[in-house]
Amino acid sequence: MYLNWDKRKYVLVFIGLCAQLSFAQDFFKRTYQKINANIEAGAFEANFTLIDEIESLNLFQELDCYNKGRIYHKIGLSYYYTYQEARAIDYFDNKVLTLWENCTKVPIVEKANTVYNLGICHQYLGNTGEAKVFLDQSLGIFENAEDYPPYQLGLKYHGIGMFYESLDDLFRAQLNFSNAINIFEKENAVLEQFEALNSAVTLLYRGNKNYNQASKYVTRALNLAKANPDLILSQDLVPVYLNAATIAFEQKEFDRSKDLASKALRIVDAKGSPEFYATGLEILAFLEMERKNFEQAEKLMQKVLSLTEQFNKEGSGLSQLAMTHENFAGLYLRQGTLDKANEQLAKGIRIVAPNTTLDTRMVPTVSNIEIKNENTLLRLMEFKTRIFEKQYEDTGNLEWLQHSLEVQHKIDSVIKKGLRSLQFEQSKLEFLDVRFKHYGEAIKDALRLYHLTKDLYYLEQAHQFSAKTKALTLQQELNRITALRSIASDTVLEKERALRENMNQQQSLLFEASEEQRDSLLQSFTQAQNALDAFLIQLEKEEPLYYRERYGFLNVPTIRTIQKRLPDNLGLIEFFEAEESIYAFWISKDQFFSTTVPFTKELRKSIESFIQQCGNPEVPFSQTDSNFIFAELMEEGLSRLTDVARLGIIPDGLLHSLSFEALYDGEGFLIENYALSYAYAISLLEPRNDASTKTPGDYVGFAASYSNGLSVKLKSRKRFFGDEILSPLVLSKKEVTQAYEILGGTTFFGEEASLENFHDHANDAQILHLSLHGLVDTDDPSRSCIIFDD
Repeated sequence: MYLNWDKRKYVLVFIGLCAQLSFAQDFFKRTYQKINANIEAGAFEANFTLIDEIESLNLFQELDCYNKGRIYHKIGLSYYYTYQEARAIDYFDNKVLTLWENCTKVPIVEKANTVYNLGICHQYLGNTGEAKVFLDQSLGIFENAEDYPPYQLGLKYHGIGMFYESLDDLFRAQLNFSNAINIFEKENAVLEQFEALNSAVTLLYRGNKNYNQASKYVTRALNLAKANPDLILSQDLVPVYLNAATIAFEQKEFDRSKDLASKALRIVDAKGSPEFYATGLEILAFLEMERKNFEQAEKLMQKVLSLTEQFNKEGSGLSQLAMTHENFAGLYLRQGTLDKANEQLAKGIRIVAPNTTLDTRMVPTVSNIEIKNENTLLRLMEFKTRIFEKQYEDTGNLEWLQHSLEVQHKIDSVIKKGLRSLQFEQSKLEFLDVRFKHYGEAIKDALRLYHLTKDLYYLEQAHQFSAKTKALTLQQELNRITALRSIASDTVLEKERALRENMNQQQSLLFEASEEQRDSLLQSFTQAQNALDAFLIQLEKEEPLYYRERYGFLNVPTIRTIQKRLPDNLGLIEFFEAEESIYAFWISKDQFFSTTVPFTKELRKSIESFIQQCGNPEVPFSQTDSNFIFAELMEEGLSRLTDVARLGIIPDGLLHSLSFEALYDGEGFLIENYALSYAYAISLLEPRNDASTKTPGDYVGFAASYSNGLSVKLKSRKRFFGDEILSPLVLSKKEVTQAYEILGGTTFFGEEASLENFHDHANDAQILHLSLHGLVDTDDPSRSCIIFDD
C-alpha cells in the first residue's frame, strides 16, 4: 500500500513534531536535574545564571506550560533560599502561576505548593494580608486533595498555625494547631505531635488564658515523652516544663510551679540555653516575690538580667531585655522602692527608644524618637502609670494621678503616630489589637480622677479615649482599603507613598545599624519622619477633603461638638469593653454622664447566649437573659436619661453582636419604647463628604437572592468556621423595589448586584441600600465581608 504525497507530507510533519517534543522533553529533564543539583549543593547563583541563559532558547520556549512553570518554580525557590523573597514572589506569582492559570496538565497539589510558597514569601516580607490569602488558598486545596499525604497536611497546619500566632490571630492559630495535633496522633508522628502540643500550650495560656486546656495539652506532651524516650530527649522537655510552671504560677499552684521550673533548670545550663535558663530563673523570682522574699527574688533577677544582657549582645533578645528591666521594676514597685523601680524602667525604655529623653518625673519624650519595638515601649509606659498610681496611694496627692493621665496621652500619641506612619497596604487590624487595652487603662484612670474631683474635664477625657478606639479602627481600615476611589491627585498620592517608603526604609536601616552608624542614620530617620509630618500638615491645608478621607477619624469630636449636632430627642450610648469592666458614655442634647459595670463571667455568658438566641431561630429565647443584660447595661443610664425617644448605640467588642432592641426591662422590650439605630464610631457624626454635590434622592440599591449552595461554597473557601447556614433571601428584590418606588435612583438585582457595580456606583450614592448577606468574623475582623451575588 502506497501513500500519496499529501498524506506523506502530514506524516513527515507529525514525525517532525514528535522529534521536537522529544528534544524539548530531553532539554527539560537535563535542565530540571541541573537546577535541582544546584539547589542541593547550595549553588543558587548558578541557577540565576542558568535561567538567564536558557530563557531565550527556542527549546525553552517550546516547553509546555507545565514544565516551563516547574523550572520557574525551582528558580523561585532558589531566590527564596537566598532570602530574596521579593524576587521569589516575582517568579512564583508572575511566572509560575500565570503560566499555570489555564494549564490543564498541572496537578492541583503542585499548584497549591507554589501558592503556599508565595504566602510564605509574603509572610517574611511582612505583607500579612497577601500572606493570609495565599496560605489559606493553598490550605483549602491541600485539605480537599484526596491524594495529599495526611502527614504533609499536618505540617502545613502547624506552620500556618504559627503564622497566625505571630499575628495574634489566636482563634485561627489554635484551630490549625488542633488539626495538626489530631493528624500527627493518627499518623503516629510522635515528635511532630509533641511539637504541635507545645505550640498549642503556649498559645492557650499566653493568648487565651485557657489554663485548663493548656494543662491537658501539657499532660499529653509529658505522656508522649514518657512513652517515647528514644524520640523525645530530655532537653526537648524544657519548654514543656517551663510552660507548665508558668501555668501553675497563674493558677496559684506555687509549689508545683517551683518544682516544674526546677526540673527545667536541672536539664539546661546557662551557657547552652541562656533564654530557657533565664525564663526558669524568672519564674523562681516571681515565686519568691509572691512569698515576699524580696532579697532572694532580687538575686535571681540579677542572674536573669545578666543572661538577657549576654544574648542581647549576641544580636537577639532586645525586647526580652527591656521586659526583664520591667520585671525588675515590678519587684521594686512591690517593695515600695520607687526610685529603683523608676531606674529599671528608664533602662528598659532606653533600650526600645534609644534617643528618647526623660523628664524629671522619668517620663519619656515621644516626638521624633526612634522606636525599636512599639509594643514593648507601650508596656513600659503603661507600667509608668502604675508607679504614679502607687505614689498617689502613698501621698494622697492628686497630681500623681494627673501625671499618670498625661502618660496615657503620650501612649495615645505613640499609637496614632505608628498608625499614620504605616504604609496603607501594610496596615493591619492586628496593629490595634494589643493597643486597645491601653485605652481601657486610660479610661479607668480618667474616670478615677473624675470621681475624685467631679471635674467634667476628666469625664470628657475618658470619653475621648473610648471614642479613639473606634476612630483608630475606622482610620486603619481607610488606610488599608485601596479599592476605594480617592479624591486626591496622582501627584499627591505618589508623593505621600514616596515619603512613607523613605521613612520606613530609613527605619529599617536604623534597626540594623552598628553603633558607629547609628547617629548619622538616626538623623536621616528623623529627617524622613519630619518630612512626612510636614507633608501631612500641608496636606490638611491644601487637600482638606482628602485629609479627612484618610486621617480625619484620628480627631475625635468634643462633647460640645457632638451635643450641638444631636437632635433634641436622640440619646447616644457609646460602650467600651475592657477586660474587667464595661464602660458606657451617655450623651444627649443637654446631658453627659457615664456608667460602669463589672464584666463578670455571668454577664459575658448571658450576652453570648442571648446573641445565639437572637441569631438562631432554633435556640429558645430566654427572657431571663434579656432582662439581666438590660439591668446590667441599660437600666441605670436610661433612668437618668431624660426627654429621649431615640437611642443611638455605638457598641464595642462582644456588644457588636447584641440585639439591643430585644432587651427586656421587666414590662416590655426596648424596641417598644425607643427607636434604635447603630453607628460604629462617634466620629461618623462629623460630615466627611462634599454633600453639596448630592441630593437626598441619590439612592442605589443592591439585592441578591443567592443559590442554595452558598454556604457550601463559603465552607470550601474557609470564609468562616461556624455553623451558620446562609439561605436564599427570597424578599430582597421586593425590598429594594419598594425602596426604589419611594426614592427613585438606581437598582441592581441578581447577577448585576456585583462587586464591580458596587465600586462603580457606591460613591455616587447618598443612600446606599444593601439587601445582601454579610459575615462577621469576630476572631479576625479583617475577614468580615458583604457577599454580593454568588
